[in-house]
Amino acid sequence: MRSKGVGPSLAVLFLVNVLNIYDRQVLSAVVEPLRHAFSLTDTQLGLLPALFTVVYAVAGLPLGRAADTGSRRRLLALGIAVWAALTALGGLAANFGMLMGTRLGVGIGEAVCAPAATSWIGDLVPATRRARAMAGFMMAVPVGIMLSLAISGPVAQAYGWRAAMTLAAIPAMALVPAVLWLPEPARASRSGIGAAIALIPPPAGFLVDCRIGSDRQLRAV
Repeated sequence: MRSKGVGPSLAVLFLVNVLNIYDRQVLSAVVEPLRHAFSLTDTQLGLLPALFTVVYAVAGLPLGRAADTGSRRRLLALGIAVWAALTALGGLAANFGMLMGTRLGVGIGEAVCAPAATSWIGDLVPATRRARAMAGFMMAVPVGIMLSLAISGPVAQAYGWRAAMTLAAIPAMALVPAVLWLPEPARASRSGIGAAIALIPPPAGFLVDCRIGSDRQLRAV
């Protein structure tokens, strides 16, 4: 059966992922203006993406748990608002320390996107079409990179790197009400575990099935 609101939900989640990547990549398009504005060394320029990646990875662990237990819609809307606001705030940075702080905050906000959106898609789309839905969602990665480099570079050249970062934040902020408007799908019940086991190739699937069967027998005793 086709779930209600699948098309609009997938479209909004795709746009969220596009802007997630767009705002992440905006710094790559303005590296040289940043170097000259703050007299940055190569080490400092390398620290920006390196520490961003560490914070993004670490923040994803508790945020993934929050996506499993709480409202994915509110969590995703909050993440978008955080990363968009801090991207714009980065355009006001007066020194390297302020710029680094805003980028690390962007990493925390963006760490919401993957766990919340993939969990949402998993409950929204039937298993027979889930791989296609995820493929479409992940197409946002090259699209976001392309748009960020194609737009941010010319904007920075014409109006400065601060304008490029501010412009990157505006579309993301506009998506917050769109995400809150979406109906969040019900979480899949644990009764679907048998179908999930069937997707695991042997012998792993057999071992998992045996383990679950043993647990059930123990509970019966």
